[in-house]
Amino acid sequence: MSDLPLAKGEHTDHAQRVVAAFKDKLSQSGRDHVGIKHFEELELLIELAIATAVNQSREDCAQQLETFAKALRAAEYSH
Repeated sequence: MSDLPLAKGEHTDHAQRVVAAFKDKLSQSGRDHVGIKHFEELELLIELAIATAVNQSREDCAQQLETFAKALRAAEYSH
């Protein structure tokens, strides 16, 4: 992974809260063992997982709307 700072994404805050909750469950020695770099990587993975799920949900919703629009047009022209 790059050491360059990443732009704050749409789901960054949520990912940070998830990682913070995970850290709270670890002992201090556990947190020290995992290390800051790995927690940052975990945060990024969580953020990407959230974004993927949200995008898939949006795509599914758009597909349903397209199907509904086609059915509505077909019903409109059949009268």
